[in-house]
Amino acid sequence: LCGLSALAAVVVALALPAGAAALTVPGTVQSIPGINRVAQLARAEYSKRVSENRSNNVPRYHRGKGRIAPYSIGDAWCAAFSTWIWNRAGFDDYLETDLVWSSHDGTDVAIQVKDLTRWAQRTGHFSFRARPGFLVAYGRSHIGVVLKADREGRAVMSIEGNKSDQVAKVEIAMEDVTGYISPVRLMAGQYV
Repeated sequence: LCGLSALAAVVVALALPAGAAALTVPGTVQSIPGINRVAQLARAEYSKRVSENRSNNVPRYHRGKGRIAPYSIGDAWCAAFSTWIWNRAGFDDYLETDLVWSSHDGTDVAIQVKDLTRWAQRTGHFSFRARPGFLVAYGRSHIGVVLKADREGRAVMSIEGNKSDQVAKVEIAMEDVTGYISPVRLMAGQYV
């Protein structure tokens, strides 16, 4: 069995994209203090009925009629929503990404899915297995907060900002998922 583990590690190492710090292997589960708070905060924002008025990229509470949401950046805001949630839960590794803006409430947030995903792959935050509190990436164009994952590590439910111009609860279509992003660097031997 040890020989198979070593062989698997070699295969994974050969499959790593150039410049990737690590890709993780299923088996061990890293305890991430505070990770449950991410889903709690996402649910709280979902309950506030956040939406835009006429696709203007300014999310507001109470179906677009209340005050401006704190993660508003006046532009496409799915990454800003997700990383604002992480920030409120105490996770800020994402601040190492190349594209960070100040949101409506002054919190620094990531603003581009492509940049956030590249950073995650480069720094060991990327995984092919989901966990509640991770972000689910859909190619280079959209991202959300994982609420629920199945036994195989596939995200099945998320809360996403800027989904149809609102904060929405989403049943995830696996064919659209390109991977997951952890709020902390994953240790080798975790989550592929």
